[in-house]
Amino acid sequence: MHICSHVGKPLNAGVLLRLLLLAGALLFCLPALADDASRIVNSPVAVPESLFRQMDTLRLKPSVGTGVVRYMAGQDAALIRQWLRSEGYLDAKVTPVLEAGEARWRVDAGALWRIRHVEVSPALSTHVAALPHSGDAFRSDAYEQAKSALRWAWRDAGYLKAAFDKAVVIPDKKTREVDITWHIVPGPLFYISTIHVDGAAQYSADLATRISQLQAGQIVTQQRLQDAMQHLSEDSRYQHAMVVPQMQQAVGNRVPLRITVSEAGWRKLSGDVGYSTDAGLGLGANWVDRSLLQGKLEYALRAQTSRTTSGAGATLRVPTWPEYDQQVGIDVDYLRKSTDGRLYDSVSGGPFWQWNFRRKDYLRLTLQAENVREAGAHLLTLGPRMDVRFSHEQGGLVPLKGWRMNLGAGLPLRVNSAGLWAVFDASARYFFRPVNWLLFSPRAGYGRTLNLQGVVPKTYRQFAGGAASARGYSLDSLGPIGADGLATGGLMKTYGGVDLVLMPEAELFSPLLFADAAKVWQAIGKAAPTVFSAGFGVIMRTPAGPLRLDLAIPLNRRPQDKRFQFYLTLGDVF
Repeated sequence: MHICSHVGKPLNAGVLLRLLLLAGALLFCLPALADDASRIVNSPVAVPESLFRQMDTLRLKPSVGTGVVRYMAGQDAALIRQWLRSEGYLDAKVTPVLEAGEARWRVDAGALWRIRHVEVSPALSTHVAALPHSGDAFRSDAYEQAKSALRWAWRDAGYLKAAFDKAVVIPDKKTREVDITWHIVPGPLFYISTIHVDGAAQYSADLATRISQLQAGQIVTQQRLQDAMQHLSEDSRYQHAMVVPQMQQAVGNRVPLRITVSEAGWRKLSGDVGYSTDAGLGLGANWVDRSLLQGKLEYALRAQTSRTTSGAGATLRVPTWPEYDQQVGIDVDYLRKSTDGRLYDSVSGGPFWQWNFRRKDYLRLTLQAENVREAGAHLLTLGPRMDVRFSHEQGGLVPLKGWRMNLGAGLPLRVNSAGLWAVFDASARYFFRPVNWLLFSPRAGYGRTLNLQGVVPKTYRQFAGGAASARGYSLDSLGPIGADGLATGGLMKTYGGVDLVLMPEAELFSPLLFADAAKVWQAIGKAAPTVFSAGFGVIMRTPAGPLRLDLAIPLNRRPQDKRFQFYLTLGDVF
């Protein structure tokens, strides 16, 4: 066996002494206390907690000895001086003092140094918010952050090899000012040469490239790469995606891109459950299959059932232009409605074109046919319909900020008799936190039916009441009452409400209060009563998602109204 040894330079006596003192001091350490801030005297700025955690003197026990305290105090004085200089006090002096065996540090900060001039060349067309300005205090941390931000701004613009050729700070001791000079060498502007896709197993690599909207010849900007990742992540076929330039394979100013995707399953089964006093237990199921033609064709099946609403439907969808988030398809639905205002069976459907703006935003145009049978009447209509949804929310399943809006308009033409109507509905909700412990969420809605030809059938009249409009009143029960004891609906409706959620980010549950108002009337100028309701509830966090329980009381209770309505919602609680 061969043993090899290496002998370096002998340790300096001063270094050895410091090591011995430090090793001994570590045996006599206590945690630093919050009131240790009083030991740093005459500091021009508040001392951060992070600095206290670095100071060894503050953790020494009284029994460690004066020599060790004095040595450690000198070391910590250098640490304080370094921190003050990083805050812009470049002339700062720190003197350690021992008083009754306890270390203190007296600060002579001097003047705050400021920036006199900043020279950046060449100029970048993109605004960089972090860049320093004349008159700002010169802080080393801010300087380094701004320097890094400038370099990355060039790289984000497509100059992937941008680097500093010159980065200097010139101090002027007379005026206590500094001049900053930054010179960037941008290098070439890089373009996409080729695109390679990893992780494409169920769906073709070409489909991922088209959805990313990346093409050879485009400038490799950071915004373009982020948009590509967002397009892929928001598509239902993919869970997440990463787009990275392969700089080691670049040839000249041409660089290949690698897209790595994680695919979602071909098939997905999901369900919904809820409960209300008027509708009873509600169940829903949805099945989606994207396996046809490697994701180029998909179909969906859905079903729902409750005491008031039952139905089933199917959709066949083709992502015709996935790079533009556009789809075409056809819908077919059967629905049976039995509420306090409506009782009918319908079969509806037709071809549609849908443009998806973001994950939850879309514009949908449909040529809709509908066959309705209600109280012995047979109604057959055909006409265009438009639906628009915008949702800009933050906070997950329980939104804490943002808004949402839904708009719908239809023009059904009766084909088995005279009749033409225009139907419009809109709803919106806003999420706002005036203080951390309160979520304020108002909502409003409006509906209007225009009688262009023929008497408006009940199918296209406006109804209110229930969880979606006025909680506390039975579903579709508000407005004029007919001879059969059911609400007849009106040509106009308005409703609004507000939810006040306490402790919206609580881990277990958040109590809430709410109030609603609604009105249904026949025509402009005719009087119609406005009804109000109020209630309370709670949002609970469960492994299956947020669960909301509500108890609503009608404040304008009529003979046909119950004393209260109870609602249970799992998932979308607003």
